Amino acid sequence: MKKLISLVLAMMMLLSVSLACAKTLEPDNTEFERLSGTVVNATVGAYDEQNGTFRVTLFEDDCFDIEKVEQLAVGDTLLAGGRVYKVKEKTEDEYGDIKVVTEDGYEIVFIQLGDDDMIAQSTDDDRRYMHAFAVLDLPVAQGIFFEDNSDPDAQDAVVTSGLENILKVKAEKEENSIGFDFYATLIELNDNMEIVRIHQDFDVAQ
Repeated sequence: MKKLISLVLAMMMLLSVSLACAKTLEPDNTEFERLSGTVVNATVGAYDEQNGTFRVTLFEDDCFDIEKVEQLAVGDTLLAGGRVYKVKEKTEDEYGDIKVVTEDGYEIVFIQLGDDDMIAQSTDDDRRYMHAFAVLDLPVAQGIFFEDNSDPDAQDAVVTSGLENILKVKAEKEENSIGFDFYATLIELNDNMEIVRIHQDFDVAQ
């Protein structure tokens, strides 16, 4: 009986050690402390005529502590873009960028941002890994305008002024393209938390 108990304890200790070896890398919690007066990635959803507000989902880059990324190892778990990955391979290039290949075949590159943080980017479409951190109903500023910089062949952005005209453009993009999707869309807020500008860049999905 004592031998059996000792064997069970030994197996539990081995299991604990093996579990301790594999770790999970998660992005730091770096949500905006102040939104008024800022520019932020957002999916601009439905417009509420009664309240004069857009339903917007706000996004920010997944930021990872550089030391934790450097310690990432094969077999570890990675949370990026709201999805869980298992690390299959890890390499580092001469510029300090770190690339991991996941068990399901995705290639993710970590790029240094400032002194302490790194952001993650997909090699498939160059999209940055981001996460949603707020869903808000935001009012529209009186002079709201839309900058359409989504055409890679155009030299200048197409500017549309006025809410009524912007809603027409939005409906057309939702029907024929990706709409005002957060990967390519930024909103600028004034100090009253009103949307003064919507800006859209090119995205591979459009």
